[in-house]
Amino acid sequence: MKKVKMLTFLFLFPFWCNILLGQGGKWEVVKTANTAPNCSECGMAAVDGKLYLLGNDGDEPTAVELFDPKTLTWTKLDKTPIVMHHFQAVAYKNRIYILDAFSAGSFPNQIPMANVYSYDTRNKIWEKGGEIPSERRRAGAGAAEYRGKLYLVAGITHGHQSGTNSMFDCYDPETKTWTVLQDAPHIRDHCFAAVIKDKLFVVGGRNTSYRDPENKIPFFAKTVLDVDVYDFASEKWSTLSARLPLGSGGGNLVNLNNILYYMGGERATETERNAPRKNTYFLDPSVADKWTETDSLHFARNGVAASVLNNKIYVAGGSGGGFGGPPPGRANGPEQNHTVDLEVLILK
Repeated sequence: MKKVKMLTFLFLFPFWCNILLGQGGKWEVVKTANTAPNCSECGMAAVDGKLYLLGNDGDEPTAVELFDPKTLTWTKLDKTPIVMHHFQAVAYKNRIYILDAFSAGSFPNQIPMANVYSYDTRNKIWEKGGEIPSERRRAGAGAAEYRGKLYLVAGITHGHQSGTNSMFDCYDPETKTWTVLQDAPHIRDHCFAAVIKDKLFVVGGRNTSYRDPENKIPFFAKTVLDVDVYDFASEKWSTLSARLPLGSGGGNLVNLNNILYYMGGERATETERNAPRKNTYFLDPSVADKWTETDSLHFARNGVAASVLNNKIYVAGGSGGGFGGPPPGRANGPEQNHTVDLEVLILK
């Protein structure tokens, strides 16, 4: 009897560990049948079993790229109605919403867009949504959906110069109206958000507005390790004790099986120049008090898009070289982007 209990324990132990500590995985590069154009500071969302890759850091609108995981093919769809970059795409019903983005200007003086936009994935058309109040316009914010409402948190209002904030807003896609909510505990931009059950989690990002009087510490080093949590039931903010081991701006965050996964982004330190990263961390906020590092991305990526589909995490795009700042192809900008190199995290 004792032997049976011991065998049962040994058999179930890995399962219990996954429940208690979350679940790691292994990144694989997807061998696609064709390719899609390079992009960075882009967004991605899953709708009806397919992935939609949108936006790019540049001067012209770019086409939406649809990826079918069954055929492993990319299909080019309509262009975005305006330039869009530095945003987190949100899927709701059959639409993909863009609540914030830079849409004009050049680094470091980009200008946020004035209206919400949504892409109808069934009819393959863009729709101009409600106007964003002028004082709430920004980019690099975290965005997520909860019970039919869309939420936007933090971001930066004036390009890569100033205006890093902790603003929190709700957008109603039915009435196309905005509601200003209580600010989050920490200012940050280039951050991301995800909802687990009745809570919204804000992870990653940095203070791009920071300027060192002695010009020794770049804003790339002012990453935010704290994880802010908004409880929809109590309508109150709190901050987890579990801080990111290493911060970054321009990574990405997803919820897979009620576990948070944060990956990529760029980071500098007082002794290390800014560079894109490969790190991937996960956290089960219901039971764990610290993040766990799992398999690293194959390619270092900043401004990377990510989404969950079929119990897997897909990433695409992102710049993969240079020291950050201007978009790829510009003076002092990154050397390359990663779109062709689509990666997927398969759970262990």
